[in-house]
Amino acid sequence: YVVVDASRLSARIPEDSAPKPALPGRRPDTMLESFINTAMIMALVARRQGDLFGLLSFDHRVKSFIKAGSGKAHFNVCRDALYKLAPQTVNPDYDDLFTFIGQRLRRRALIVFLTSLDDPVLAESFVKKTGLIDHKHLILVNMLRPAGVHSLFSRPAIESLDDIYRDLGGHIALHSLTEVQKGLRLRGIHFSILPSEIFCAEIVSQYMSVKQRQLI
Repeated sequence: YVVVDASRLSARIPEDSAPKPALPGRRPDTMLESFINTAMIMALVARRQGDLFGLLSFDHRVKSFIKAGSGKAHFNVCRDALYKLAPQTVNPDYDDLFTFIGQRLRRRALIVFLTSLDDPVLAESFVKKTGLIDHKHLILVNMLRPAGVHSLFSRPAIESLDDIYRDLGGHIALHSLTEVQKGLRLRGIHFSILPSEIFCAEIVSQYMSVKQRQLI
């Protein structure tokens, strides 16, 4: 299953995202658009691997749920559900999300979350609520690197006091994400913060690694 976050944080532009050179004037993709593209690729790869694929999208509530299946008709249903998604100006409700997953997914499954955990309050809720399902399912969590999240002074352009404060804020945000990563690791959950240029490829690689290691 791929779980797509369509809440307010998904409307942002990843730091390293840029318009496609072949399409002058096109704006960069939002995080949600990257999530949608990745989910579509995952559906295709799962189909070629002979695996069942399911989809869930959410914001402050579960928006769509498509039980795992296979075949062209199933792929088309998933595609249509993804193309209807648009980011909403609401916070995600992880309590509702994980309760829904716990009730609806009875069999052990690989669940790939495409979300953003750089809001400390929301991240704390996410880590806590994974306890509803982490004993049963294999969970992978992936997020795009948001703008400004870097180690202190890792960027060369330090020319003013404002630049120092900017980098300090980015360093604090990175530290918070590292703590989230540690909390999820203690629950047996892999968490990756990825640049947009390798986001989809890395998630496909994670899926293939799970298959090769026969973890599901």
